[in-house]
Amino acid sequence: MVTLNGKRAHFLAILILLVAAVQGVFAQDGRAALTVRIDQIISTDFPNMTVYTVVENERGEVVSGLAPGLFRFRINSFEEKGRTVIAPFSLKGLPVDYSIVISNSGIMEGSPLDFQKNAVLQFVESMRDIDRLSLYTIGEEAGIVFEELRKDSIDPAVINAIGVTAAQPRLNDSIINVMRRVQRRQIERRVVIVISDGRDQNSRFSKVQLEAVLEEVGVPIYALGIRVLGAQTLSNLNEMANATGGAYIYASQLSDMPLSLRSLNSRIAQPYMINIRVRSLKANNLPNIFEVSVDERDSYGRGQRAFVATIVPIPQWLRIALLIAIAVVIAIAIVLTIIRRIVKRKRMGITRRRCPDCRNRMKDEWDSCPFCRFMPNLKKPKKKKKAKTGDA
Repeated sequence: MVTLNGKRAHFLAILILLVAAVQGVFAQDGRAALTVRIDQIISTDFPNMTVYTVVENERGEVVSGLAPGLFRFRINSFEEKGRTVIAPFSLKGLPVDYSIVISNSGIMEGSPLDFQKNAVLQFVESMRDIDRLSLYTIGEEAGIVFEELRKDSIDPAVINAIGVTAAQPRLNDSIINVMRRVQRRQIERRVVIVISDGRDQNSRFSKVQLEAVLEEVGVPIYALGIRVLGAQTLSNLNEMANATGGAYIYASQLSDMPLSLRSLNSRIAQPYMINIRVRSLKANNLPNIFEVSVDERDSYGRGQRAFVATIVPIPQWLRIALLIAIAVVIAIAIVLTIIRRIVKRKRMGITRRRCPDCRNRMKDEWDSCPFCRFMPNLKKPKKKKKAKTGDA
């Protein structure tokens, strides 16, 4: 009996040690989770790329002040160790091109539209002088309120004058129209903010076509969802935000819209700007996966996004420069050839003296022209002098 109890005690002690060891392992790996979102990748100058990355903690707050050494990168699962410069975007002093799309369909009449306009007006107040804003409404296509205006050029009366429309809220068509407009702009940091209940009525473009355009343009969508009739369609906004690397926030009350919009803008304006020169991949014009991980002592997170390793064509300015360089080289070659011939003739004793009959160059010591004597066919006809006319 004593032996049996001793065995049980021994087994229990081993079990306790195993549980403690497992708990220790989980305690080491149980670090706080970080959300790492890549909302924009600029690869038009590949292998040089710019990656905008937002890091958030478990409470959804933007994490700033991370040291560059905490970031790790992979491309297609292979570690990337190219030259990298990491800095907060807010310290770069670069402009942001904002495009806000609001919903003004018939059901938005009253408080829903008023709070949207109030949120936009407060957003304008928070803009920097270097930023630009374009404002659109959701309809059969995007209705233009104004485009690419700086803070001091925006008239609040224009925003307040927005009224409801009888047009159907074709969300897919409107977003595609806005994306095409944003795609043509030159500012690198571009974002689209959509305020809507997510309803889409009779769009010409399907969800699959919308996803293709969003992937092609590569501009993040930050969505603010509001509930008017129901919450079933809000998933459309969440899907668009997730597909583009943006973020989605739901305003449970209409009065929360201004605060929710400021929360979205804090994420837009505070990413880490990662400039990297890729070494592990050659340009292939194919989709590739770029992964960013943040490995801190107390927290860890990673995110990834697809990008196209663009084969950069010869720029127009470089083509013109090459053509000019070729023309200059040809001109220099012609001039050198002429100089060489002149020098060669001088060595032979041939100067500018010409035969009066055949007009060929002669040496100074020649008494007669050998060309006229031995090659009479080279003789050129003399030009007849025009008779001078005048009054008799």
